[in-house]
Amino acid sequence: MKAIRLQTMGLAIPILLWLCSPVTLTAQEKPRILRWATWPAGSVNHVMTSAMASVVDKYAKSSSRVASYGAFTDYIPLMNRGETDFGILNALEAWAAYQGMVPYYQEKHRNLRVIWAAPAGKVSVLVRANAKFKKLTDLKGATVAGGYDAHMGCRFLSEAVVATAGLTLKDMNVMPVSSVLTGIQALMDGRAEAATCASPGMPIIREADARIGVRWLPVETDPEAVKRMRKIFPGSFADALKSGEAPGVKETVPVVGYHFYLSSSTKTDESTVEQVLKTLWEHNEDLFKINPQLKYWTHDQAVQENVAIPYQPAAIRFLKEKKVWRPEMDKVQQELLATK
Repeated sequence: MKAIRLQTMGLAIPILLWLCSPVTLTAQEKPRILRWATWPAGSVNHVMTSAMASVVDKYAKSSSRVASYGAFTDYIPLMNRGETDFGILNALEAWAAYQGMVPYYQEKHRNLRVIWAAPAGKVSVLVRANAKFKKLTDLKGATVAGGYDAHMGCRFLSEAVVATAGLTLKDMNVMPVSSVLTGIQALMDGRAEAATCASPGMPIIREADARIGVRWLPVETDPEAVKRMRKIFPGSFADALKSGEAPGVKETVPVVGYHFYLSSSTKTDESTVEQVLKTLWEHNEDLFKINPQLKYWTHDQAVQENVAIPYQPAAIRFLKEKKVWRPEMDKVQQELLATK
């Protein structure tokens, strides 16, 4: 018995010393690295993506890497291949990539999946506060920043906005720009009289308002105008900017609205998807405090029947648990998965 007791004590001492020593994290205990893809700093996409990454890191103890790209066409293929985990796509861009819409996408990106949808997109045309333009039809012959050959979403959104007034971009003198940021910069510099595809929440619009003063032109919202808008940008809808919602908005201004998707792919680990969605779901009020554009990411909007691409399986399970996945969505999901 004594021998046994001595052996036990001999084992107990090193075990006790090990328990009291500093703990070294194993590979499994280290923070999970999450890869996020977004647009350049200053864009609404970057604001929303960075905010989501920071909230997830805060509560899920992950370590996010947020990488900026010049266009959706740069990072959607990476997401489709599983080389980046998460990104925010607009409905049109997601649909075009999923379908393989040439010339923007040379192949069908069938691994793309939605995690959470939100009616977070609002766009119209931005002009100087003292400009002579009061409505969209006043822009005939004006120099307007647009084009966006590398940004399909903005190109179609710009066309959808002016279509509400029965116009096309051919009715204007379009100054080609690569992004919304360069378009608004051209407006500030006096090289353009208007900037298309402007969206609230963009830091550069606050800068423009401080420098030159800005104003938003209202879109037309009658049934025929909405029909013309949706013919160009499927899934868009008539929305409005309320007073104080964005720089230069002193009264309600009708604008074009559209959905954004927090997206991943079938290549993304499902436990990671569930953890990210759960964290954002439980702490989405933290998002609201970061930027007004994030207040649209609400629980009741997460599931959209007119969604352009399928939902991620882990997201579906979670959304069913939260009682927001409606029975009719099963048919929508199957139809999207069966798309040829």
